[in-house]
Amino acid sequence: MVRYPRFTQDVGFRNLPLRLAIGIFVIASLTTNGFAQLPDFRVDADSISFSNPTPVEGEEITISVEVKNVGEKTQTMNQDLVVDLYEADPATQPLQILCKDVILELKPGKSKRVKTQWQPPPGKTEIYAVVNPTGAKHIEEQDIGNNLTHATIVAESRTFPPVTPEQIQNAITKGVAWIEAQQGKHSRTCLQCGTENQVVLTCIICGASLKGLAENFIPGKAWNFGEDQTQETALALQALFATGRTPSDSPVQKGLEFLLAQNWNEFAVYQSAVIIPALVATQDAVYRERAQFAVNQLVKKQLPIKGSEFTDERDDGGWGYGYSADGAHMNMVIYALYAAKQWGLDIPPDTWARAQQWIRRNQTETGGWLYNLVDAGSPWAIGVYGSMTATGLWALRACGVPVDDPQIQKGTQWVKKHWSLTRNPGSNSWLYYYLLSLQRFCDIPPTMDTLAGYDWYDEISRMMVAQQESDGRWRGSESDFLSTCFTVMSLSHALVGPTEPNIGIVPRSLRFSPPTPRVGEVVRLSATLRNTGTPLDKILNVGFYVNDEKVATTEVLWTPKLTETVISTDWVPAIEGQIEFVARIDLSDADDSDNSASEKLTVFPQSTAAADVQLAKPTQISENIYQLGNVVFDTSKREVTVPGEINIVSGDAYIEFFACGKLGKTHESILILDAEPIYILAVLGALDFEPGMNLTVEGDPRTPIGAPVDIWVEWNQGEEVVSRRARELVWNAFTEQPMQETPWVFTGGRLKNEQLTAQLFHNIIAVYRDPDSIFNHPLPTGTDDRTYRVNTDVIPPKGTKVKLIIRPTTA
Repeated sequence: MVRYPRFTQDVGFRNLPLRLAIGIFVIASLTTNGFAQLPDFRVDADSISFSNPTPVEGEEITISVEVKNVGEKTQTMNQDLVVDLYEADPATQPLQILCKDVILELKPGKSKRVKTQWQPPPGKTEIYAVVNPTGAKHIEEQDIGNNLTHATIVAESRTFPPVTPEQIQNAITKGVAWIEAQQGKHSRTCLQCGTENQVVLTCIICGASLKGLAENFIPGKAWNFGEDQTQETALALQALFATGRTPSDSPVQKGLEFLLAQNWNEFAVYQSAVIIPALVATQDAVYRERAQFAVNQLVKKQLPIKGSEFTDERDDGGWGYGYSADGAHMNMVIYALYAAKQWGLDIPPDTWARAQQWIRRNQTETGGWLYNLVDAGSPWAIGVYGSMTATGLWALRACGVPVDDPQIQKGTQWVKKHWSLTRNPGSNSWLYYYLLSLQRFCDIPPTMDTLAGYDWYDEISRMMVAQQESDGRWRGSESDFLSTCFTVMSLSHALVGPTEPNIGIVPRSLRFSPPTPRVGEVVRLSATLRNTGTPLDKILNVGFYVNDEKVATTEVLWTPKLTETVISTDWVPAIEGQIEFVARIDLSDADDSDNSASEKLTVFPQSTAAADVQLAKPTQISENIYQLGNVVFDTSKREVTVPGEINIVSGDAYIEFFACGKLGKTHESILILDAEPIYILAVLGALDFEPGMNLTVEGDPRTPIGAPVDIWVEWNQGEEVVSRRARELVWNAFTEQPMQETPWVFTGGRLKNEQLTAQLFHNIIAVYRDPDSIFNHPLPTGTDDRTYRVNTDVIPPKGTKVKLIIRPTTA
């Protein structure tokens, strides 16, 4: 028998709260000592149903999950029974499906449903439902072993017909005409209470449905759909400028007049951000002061707000509503700052640095990006989703991060895994916003023709042309106006471009050869220059400095059609020791931060033979196994092993080399080998491989001759050793297949001025025919530098340590 505690003293009315608290404690103690009756929420194989079990990809359908309480108690009124939905087994970190529906007061023996909308990807999807998941809202129940179930659904793939440039331009023209026709105020009048509402489906006063009611329209200077006419007008102007409209066009002129007449002191972050690209696009100096004012406001409002009790370090560097940063604000702000940078407006470097760190923090280990780190998901998704991932990718590039950055590569793989033209992966909204962000990611110089192995513009334009309405608009769940503006900008390759040239030194392209020079020995200094700005027609000077002393100057003739070139000069060191060598472009342009680059090297005494790679001696490791520098060779198998690492993993850039040395053209090579080319040549010679040395120019049409070899690459993947032929890591952009099977040819490079050019330039294995490389291939595709890219299907992560193995051909 349960005995309740007895109070022996009179506690009176004043102590009633205390008595109640004690009573609650006693009851709670009893329920946790085996006397409680608990609910038991169950789902099974038949619990999940679909409004359309045979949908087309991207079609919005309803997922229903029926939950039954097979326990003995109803959950309390303040407890929401939650159902989490996923696009695969939750243990695999799949996309989560937003489900805001919850179940209240599920009585014993009864069933209730949750429902949510979802857009399926093409093909087969396993939908998993997790009832009463662990976490803050978990409800204690009898058995959690019956809380998981799944169901299969297959969505039909959609294909879109090819489109011509004329069809794309026609779609843009129709879209622009529709946008211009919307310039004015839009509203709906409630038939029940007479309230004039913005373009929504429910009256803001009485809650009556406005669905199906005609829109009221009053022409005006602003685009006003009731959300925020400043943002809507600025966004419309961005779309119009992207298609070639100018400030002299009437709709643009009226829109600018409206924006300039607003009270800019009261602008929120979004308003300042969307206006800046529109002002920059005018290229009219009269607006520079206004644009700089807006930039200053963004800089000032970068989070956190100092001294605020709501400050969270995870928000540092971002922008948002109030005190919390989010990716939607970052998308707009970064575009504004990127546009301002092109116009030469003043942006503190710290603003860029802190923004970049915020972006980096919001990527998860899946490769996808979150809306933010502080709040529990975005209004449109739970966890990572497409438009935030595209925002993270393009924002990093806007901050100057190269595409081979590991986080960008992880994000690109996420996009590839969830590639879709018919939905924003992980969300039911903002498809065209997602595609616009991908377009910006690809169109930032240096531009990318392919994304995750897809011809992104061709695929996107096919879908967009096919989906356009007859009146010129594009439908979107968020708003037809926003969807149409985003689509017009995507099709127009909208990106506020540079207003002046920007000549820079390509990262890691500064090279010197030989890599271990001696006093008095000629050293070749070289670097690759690239223009990411407007065309330039000018002669430039590039200075080479050693320990701050100019040792050489090279003239560069830059022409309007030139985007990239290699420059070089010779230098003879006079003193030994470690030195810093710097290349500096003598030009003030849009971005001076990339006008110089530096490297360190050691100059050895003239008499130190050990410093001369040509005089090094091999050491024996074991029977038949020797090592010369880092090159290991087996005399019995005639096999050569060279260490290296994965350098390029993006499938978006053309490559000219499969492998080069550390001082070679690393920005064009899949692998970087940690070995002196002359050691490789010496070992191949010792193993009786004969070089052909018949090539004389890049892209030489002659078939390479020399000893044929097989080349393999090995790396560790967990406890497994992965071994692939070198050609499997190379992708033919024309055939859309891995490189054709072929032996490689020991061409050996050239001998010029008593120097081996392979050692001079560190060219080792070429895919675009190269007279200075140790190996070439005999395929006809070797004459075209636009043929090969990285095979992203098999390439391991950047920085992965590999072994390159050269064997006599078995073919």
